[in-house]
Parts: sequence; C-alpha cells; structure tokens
Amino acid sequence: MSTTVLKRSFTLAGAEFSRKALLAATVLLCARFLSPRSFGDYIFLLSFYQIFAVLGAAGLPSNLLRAVARGRQSGIRIGFASVLARLVYIVPTAALMYVAMRLLGLADQYFSALGVLVLMMVVRGAAENVTFIFQGNEDQISSAKIGVIQSTVTLLGTLAICLTSKNVLLLIGAHVLGGLVSAAYGFVLLHFQGPRSQESNAAAICDETRSLLNESHWLNAGASVASAYNRIDVLLLRRLLTAEAVAVYGVPYRILDLAQIVPSSLTATILPSLCRNGDTNPGITGPRTAMRFLLVIALTLVAIVTIAAPRVTLLLFGAKYRDSIPVLQILIWATVPMFWNFVLNAQLVANSFDRAIFYGACVALAVNVGLNLLLIPKFGYLACAAVTLITELVLLGANLHFVSKIGAAGWPEDFGRLALTASLLGAFSLSWTHAAAGYSLVGAVLLVLALLSMPLSRSDFSTVPLLDDRSQRVMGTAKLPLDL
Repeated sequence: MSTTVLKRSFTLAGAEFSRKALLAATVLLCARFLSPRSFGDYIFLLSFYQIFAVLGAAGLPSNLLRAVARGRQSGIRIGFASVLARLVYIVPTAALMYVAMRLLGLADQYFSALGVLVLMMVVRGAAENVTFIFQGNEDQISSAKIGVIQSTVTLLGTLAICLTSKNVLLLIGAHVLGGLVSAAYGFVLLHFQGPRSQESNAAAICDETRSLLNESHWLNAGASVASAYNRIDVLLLRRLLTAEAVAVYGVPYRILDLAQIVPSSLTATILPSLCRNGDTNPGITGPRTAMRFLLVIALTLVAIVTIAAPRVTLLLFGAKYRDSIPVLQILIWATVPMFWNFVLNAQLVANSFDRAIFYGACVALAVNVGLNLLLIPKFGYLACAAVTLITELVLLGANLHFVSKIGAAGWPEDFGRLALTASLLGAFSLSWTHAAAGYSLVGAVLLVLALLSMPLSRSDFSTVPLLDDRSQRVMGTAKLPLDL
C-alpha cells in the first residue's frame, strides 16, 4: 500500500471521521445523560431518519463524484442543481415517512419529530453533495473542512442540550443546525474555488438537475434499499420488543458504524481514478491491494474488540449497558465482509454498473428482514447482531458475482493467508470468550498465530504508487462507495 495513498486516505478520513465521530460522540453523550427509554427514542429517530434519508437521493453524491471525476465542471451551478435534484426526492419521502410512522403505530408519539427530520434531510443532503463535488476533484482539504464544521456545531449543540433540557427533539435539532452551517460554508467554498466560466442561470441549472436525475436512478434505488437493510433491524426490534432493547443494540452498532471510516476513506481515495480508468482497465491491481489492506485492518479490529469489548463498553457507556458486550463482539465480525464490500461497490460505481448495487441490496434486505422476523422474538438483540453479520456475507457473495461480470477485481491479494488468519481469529474468539479455565491460554496462543499469519509487510508502506501512471495525478494528488 503506497504511503501516498495512505496520506490521501488520512486526509479524507478526517472528513469521514468528523461525520462518523459526530454521531458516535452524540450517542455517547446521550447514553450518559438520558434515561434508557429516552435514549432508545433518540436511537430510533436517528435510525428512522437514516432509512428514509436515502430515499432523498442518497445515491446522488456518488453520481456527482463520478461525473466530476470524469471531467464535468464543478462550480456553483452543479451545487445548486444537486440540491434541486435532492428536493425532487425529499418531498415525496416526507409523505412516506408519515405513512411509515402511522403503520408502526407511532405517528402520534413522534409527529413533531417528523418535520425536524425532513429539515435535517435537506440541509445535511446539501452539505453531502458539496463534499462529494470536492472529492471528485481530489480536494480532500475542502471536504475535511465541511465535515469538521458540521461535527463541531452539532457536538456543541448536543452538549448544551444534554446539560440543560435533555429534550430528544432538540437533540435532533442539533443535527439540523450542524448540517445548515456546514452546507452554507460548503457553498461559499464552491463559489470561490469553482470555475468562473460556468453559466449559472436558471435554465442551465435546470438542465444540470435533469442530467443528474437521469444518471442517478439506479444509485438512488440501491442506496435506499441498502439503508433499509442496514437499519430495518432497529425498527423491527422496537416494534417487537422495547426501546430499552433498541438502546442495548444501538450502542455497539454505533461503534461498528464508526469503524466504517477506514474503508470509506481508503476507497474515497481511489474511486475518482477508478472512474477514469474503470472502463479501459477494469482489472487494475489497486483494488486487490486495497481489499487485502482493509481485511487486515478488519481482522485486527476483531482481535482488539474481542479482548477489549467489556472494558470499552463499561468505560464509555456504563454498567447499564453491560448486555451490549456480546452484541459488540458479534457485530465486529461484520467488518470483515463489510470492508471487502466497500471496494467491490467502488468498482461497480466506477464501471457504471449501478443496477448491481440495487440487486445486491434487495437480496440483503430480504435476508435481513426474514431472519430478524424469525429470530428476534426468541433471541432479541443478539439475533440482530448475528443477522447483520449474515447479511453482510450474503451481500459479499452477490457483489463477487456482479464484479465478475464486468471483469473487475473481486478477490484480495494473499487470500489464502487472509483465510488462515480469519480461521485462527475465529477459534481465538471462541476460546477467549469461553468462561472455563484454560481457554484463555489457548486463545492467547491462537491470537499470536493469527497475528503472525497476517499478510502485511514493509512494502505496503512504500512510496510506490498504488495505481498506474495514468492515475498518478489522482493518487499523487491520486473513493467512496455508497456508505451502506
């Protein structure tokens, strides 16, 4: 893995960390200051928002990045056009949100929150659009600035509310404020840094809006279904059990969500180049290297979390979330297929095989809903954790099938050693979490063997470029599949 790629990834990780850490930090504050019931309501509203936010053109940012990377100008015109394109989807989405709440039997309880969630969808969507326009131009610094502003404003607002009213609706409003300020700042940057030669009259903006809508249909559909399978377990858990059960499951899930910073930032570094070269060189070796590197990181996280989950959970969230420990130890295994899927999705986007993302997400949604309905009544939140892992594995199988159709790289480098490491870590996890005497020693031996078997060397941190010389401008100066 090139050090240039790692440096660029680190810059984008700052922006991604701002977004992910924002949610993790607010969840931590709310878990500490709110009662379990109020915290469960907060998690439910955020999950409800995340499911329906993707109906508001969540596939649009990836299309924006692809269009800008392939040479479309990226000034204020495309920024305004992207907001109008989102509004086309957000208006009917707001009606669907009310219908869904009514079907869940919770419309009266959460009616006032729906308007705040819709407003949050508009402002955060605008900020996300501008961020991806900058990413398409490999302007990681501007992307990072937008993310940092959003996280700062939201965290300060959340802290102030947690220390005063502890009102759940106001806590959601803190997200709206952060999105509004960051979107405004992003458009200011776009105005001063974008090309001056673009026409920005109404006709030109409308033409750009129609173009974005025509190119985004499959990505929007795929993102919508993917978000549903990522969050539907929370809705089912709330419907079938209690808000307290949602809280127990929601705490470790936010840690898993935070872990996605790693693959999203790395793929965010290589996607613009893949968009340029994907049609002519789909078998490029860069994705295979990225897969191996991400899988090594995922397996390392599995080892760390297996050991540290009890201490981390109790330290961050307190004794009332002790039941979240086994949930976290199961969920962390989902990072292995999840990290792999990030690179596979990036290649599908780069090769304009957008409908494959939709098909794969539909399969994952069917598996997730079916298994959760079957298992939640008997096993509760532990079922949700296991089903999340199974769903990611099913999606991995579907994505491998689709990338093989376009001739893209599907398997990581050194797959045999990665499989050996995963097997050893699986045995380690079973031994370490077993209460009987002697298993800790066996687990320690297995852990050492697993670490020694990891396919990682000093050459991974060399200065050799990751992609070919045609990509040198992208990687030396040098991306993000859907954040599913």
